[in-house]
Amino acid sequence: MRELKLLDRSQPQTLVIGSLLLYINAAFALLETLFVGLSPAGLLLAVALPLAGAYGVANSKRLGYYIAVAATAIPLLYDLYILVEYGVGTLLSVGIIAIILAIVPFALFVHPHSRSYAKIWFN
Repeated sequence: MRELKLLDRSQPQTLVIGSLLLYINAAFALLETLFVGLSPAGLLLAVALPLAGAYGVANSKRLGYYIAVAATAIPLLYDLYILVEYGVGTLLSVGIIAIILAIVPFALFVHPHSRSYAKIWFN
C-alpha cells in the first residue's frame, strides 16, 4: 500500500519549497478567515485550492500540480488586476511581502525543472 504524504522531500527543491509555501499561504488565509471573514468562494480559493495543490504535488499527482499552478496564479492575477486598475501605490500599500508571497510560489511551480519533473514522474 502506498503511503500518502504531506511533503515529499525526494522531489526537486523547487516543488518542495513551492508546496511548503502553499501550505503557509493556506494557513495565513485560514487565520484571515477566522479573524476577518471570507466568503465561501474566497475560502475555497484562498484555503482549499492551495491545500489541494500542495497535497497533490506531495503525492505526485499531475492534477495536483495543475491545481497548485492555478492556486499560485490566481493571487498573482489579482495583484496584476489591482496594479492595472488602481496603480502602483495601491499595490505597494498591500505590502512587499504579500507581493513576494504571490510571485515566488508561482515561479517555483512554473520553473522548467518543476515542469519537466512533473511531466515525467507525476501520474
